[in-house]
Amino acid sequence: MARLFISVERLDAWTAEGRASFAHDRMTLTELGRSFTMTPAVHFLSVAGPEGDPNDLLGLVKSTAALAAMGAEQMSSSVIFRDTAYDVIDGFIGEPLPP
Repeated sequence: MARLFISVERLDAWTAEGRASFAHDRMTLTELGRSFTMTPAVHFLSVAGPEGDPNDLLGLVKSTAALAAMGAEQMSSSVIFRDTAYDVIDGFIGEPLPP
């Protein structure tokens, strides 16, 4: 199973519906019995403004550690990298654990 991005909103919904449990850095999908190590991340959705994407980040998922290493700053649902502001979705990168 490949890595996956799960938004905070989706994880909250799955937890409320009993489809997933989340503790510390681990999520378990109850129906599948699969667990994932979760790392905080963002998904780049759009450029906030009329300019294009000079950094080729649209559509990518970056961990918060990767953002820090890049020198990017996250503020709420935005990330500023160099001179460009991006709209992002908060979430997690899920790395599957062995069954």
